[in-house]
Amino acid sequence: MPKLSPDTVLHRTPSFIAEVDTSNEVKIHFESRILKLGHDALGLLDIFHQPRTVGQALTLLGPRLKGPRAAQEALTTVVSLHQAGLLRSEPIKGFSSQPFPKGGYDAALVHIAMLEDPVRKAAFQQAVCETVRDGDVVLDLGTGSGILAITAAQAGARKVYAVEPAGMVHLAQQIAERNGVADRIEFIRGWSPQLELPERADVLLTDIVGNEALDMQIWETVQDARRRLMKDSPRLVPGRLTSFATLTRIPDNVLDKHRVTQDHLARWKEMFGIDFGPMAESERRRSIGFYERPEIVQTWDFLSRPAELYQVDLQQDMTGPQETRCALPADRDGEANGVVVHFEAQLGPNTTLSTAPWLGCARSHWYTAVWALPEPVNVAPGQELHCCYRYFGDGTSHLEPVSGQ
Repeated sequence: MPKLSPDTVLHRTPSFIAEVDTSNEVKIHFESRILKLGHDALGLLDIFHQPRTVGQALTLLGPRLKGPRAAQEALTTVVSLHQAGLLRSEPIKGFSSQPFPKGGYDAALVHIAMLEDPVRKAAFQQAVCETVRDGDVVLDLGTGSGILAITAAQAGARKVYAVEPAGMVHLAQQIAERNGVADRIEFIRGWSPQLELPERADVLLTDIVGNEALDMQIWETVQDARRRLMKDSPRLVPGRLTSFATLTRIPDNVLDKHRVTQDHLARWKEMFGIDFGPMAESERRRSIGFYERPEIVQTWDFLSRPAELYQVDLQQDMTGPQETRCALPADRDGEANGVVVHFEAQLGPNTTLSTAPWLGCARSHWYTAVWALPEPVNVAPGQELHCCYRYFGDGTSHLEPVSGQ
């Protein structure tokens, strides 16, 4: 094993399991081994999430190191992590060997699904070509495979900063090299709120749009980047998100996976001899949110047209939790027991992406957000169901029916 000098650059392995005891001693579960390490191990593993020299890491850990013994123990931990393979002289460039979801965004499955989508990434590419101008500086948040960063470079960007917290960033760099644009793209492993750039960017690109428009905290992330990393009045892809709600009848076989029913209770009583009634009594008092595949949702009965639920201009700041109310007028008779939520993203001047389930297919890289109502409601044409939608400012939300008054 080569000796580590202060100038040795080390890269952290993409994934492992850490266990911390009450004295802050750390056990790492890695490659079928359990490694017992000192109390600085967790801090060092966090510091090495981005590639750093040994000297840089110890400097960052410095406020905790109150004497020569503490510094020596920290250095010993770095050596132990390196010998165990958790810190490496060269990054791992390739997909994770772990299955999804343990492999996270380094799993091949995730990127295959994204690139197999016949609409989503192509729409983003089109928007990038509409938005990026010759000589632009571009920031790409959550670059993944590097598709948007590479497209921006091909569209004429002078410099692209491609940010990705997962180890996939190393494979993205290889893809950029293969496509002849690596000289204009700087790949950065990390989270954008922790970054500083040498220059401010003209254009911000990001596909951190979830199955529900805000559930991956795109608003919060873009707001931080606009304030610290972008020029005044930056061009954003996407720039606006508009969410829509539609009344629906969720089929019983789908709803039964998410809400405890009397049929469940009777069956479980017969199977186990136990009354699980409180489970059903608890669930009946609130809406339940879940995700379902669009090709399944598109087969359901829709009892209203889509009505706008909320709109977010990503050029504007978020000012804490948000609340909106929406009236859903039924356009036919039926029993409404759920609300389907989808969004339209204004990606570029002439490009919009819609996640409406009736536009999806088995290859679409999104799920449809569904809210099961506390109780079914019989509706007739023209009758309105009023809903209150709350976004809590942390990627979580809730939708409930309310009185029309």
